[in-house]
Amino acid sequence: MGDHDALFKRVFAVPANAAGMLRSVLPAELVAALDLSRLELLAGESISDDLDEQRADLLFRAPLLERDEDGDEEHVYLPLHLLAEHQSTPPPRMPLRALRYVLPVWLQALSDDPTLKKLPPVVVLVVYHGLSKWSGPRSLHDMVAGLERFPVLRDYVPNLTLLIDDLSSLGDSALRARPLTPVPMTAMWLLRDSRHMDALIAHLPVFRDVLEQLVRESPDEALFFLRYLSFTATEDSYREFRRAIIEHIPAAEDPMATMAEVLKQEGRQEGRQEGQQETLREVLRLWITQRFGPLNAAHEAWIATATPSDLRSAVERVALAPDVNAVFPPH
Repeated sequence: MGDHDALFKRVFAVPANAAGMLRSVLPAELVAALDLSRLELLAGESISDDLDEQRADLLFRAPLLERDEDGDEEHVYLPLHLLAEHQSTPPPRMPLRALRYVLPVWLQALSDDPTLKKLPPVVVLVVYHGLSKWSGPRSLHDMVAGLERFPVLRDYVPNLTLLIDDLSSLGDSALRARPLTPVPMTAMWLLRDSRHMDALIAHLPVFRDVLEQLVRESPDEALFFLRYLSFTATEDSYREFRRAIIEHIPAAEDPMATMAEVLKQEGRQEGRQEGQQETLREVLRLWITQRFGPLNAAHEAWIATATPSDLRSAVERVALAPDVNAVFPPH
């Protein structure tokens, strides 16, 4: 799951990329009411759920275009949750889990402004790329017994309805129609298809122009996607994908060759785990430098000696950390 988490956070922690996703899946009336050009990632306010290790969550908020009766700006809070189940069916308690995301947002709003008379709206988006289409409950009421036999109870039982982006049922034409730039478009395609290399290769021609633009305009991101595939695919399937992508996109040959050399240097042929650990170090250094500037000697020393688990945790913290010290565990 860590590879999917890293892909999701790296791409969709960028507000412009998340805004494209939200424009694709939110109801049109809500999209028209929100100023998604001002979508804000709430740094340091990632959502935690100790009971769910299969997660990658980002918390955004966007202002409503229309102010309230007092002329004050109001916001809608938008938690994004990646759910990648390796079982045949979605988890049966997802709406209840989502309620745990909403309550901290409301409690924080009241803490920030004790005079607040109304709570801000919270819309929970679940991005699902499981093995089969979503078949689990979509609301809290779906989980509560007796509501169908005694409808009078519905008014007195709390409810929360999930907004589910089910990638397993998303066709190529629907995905290509989304208002996404090449980086988030590629990320969605990989999340949908990378579990099955045959499907990824079969759909490659549909995304040929997207990948050509990606390689040309965002080579670092293209390299990151290749790295993601190298750790989610087998050796043979990765080689087959490399052959197919060079066949369809000649411009990708140089990045693919670079990636092959990187993997060789990291010892992937000699040991996947050792190479993966070095990749984590490289990714962590790159992301920290991009966000906060050069690393100091103490941080370099920590990265050089950290365990794979600690490195993964640090990588996950980079996107939401308010400063570089928040990336590293306290001394």
